[in-house]
Amino acid sequence: MIEFNLLSDISTAEVIVAMMNALYDEDRADFAELDRNKFKHTIEHFVQNPECGSIIQFAEMGKTIGYALLVPYWSNEFGGNIVFVDELFVTEEYRGRGVATKFFSFIEEMRPFNAIACALETSPNNDRARALYRKVGFEARKNTVMVRSFY
Repeated sequence: MIEFNLLSDISTAEVIVAMMNALYDEDRADFAELDRNKFKHTIEHFVQNPECGSIIQFAEMGKTIGYALLVPYWSNEFGGNIVFVDELFVTEEYRGRGVATKFFSFIEEMRPFNAIACALETSPNNDRARALYRKVGFEARKNTVMVRSFY
């Protein structure tokens, strides 16, 4: 049975960091210089400041099989909090078994940060992820996300 647990301490940080590295190895971010040394800081920050975001650890029989980073933000358009799935990763051996689908059902039921909607982004070439997200009810928006780095 798959469990989804809020990460409340950093005891499994190294396992999550390894999965973060695997995510970026498989689905390259469009950052020219991705500083992977910041991954552990993200975990520590979310554990110490849960109002800023949270990490959900996916587990089966005590084994970590994936994770998701959740970040809240207020949307005037939606009139409430949106939970943004900043990262979602399932280990290769567990893909295709419905783990991510169950995760999105969990999120809808749990409603982290009192969210009224869920958002995410995906690489344009990650067809498998895009198909999954459409299957569980996500729709592409007309708007384009634009980012300006301060570093």
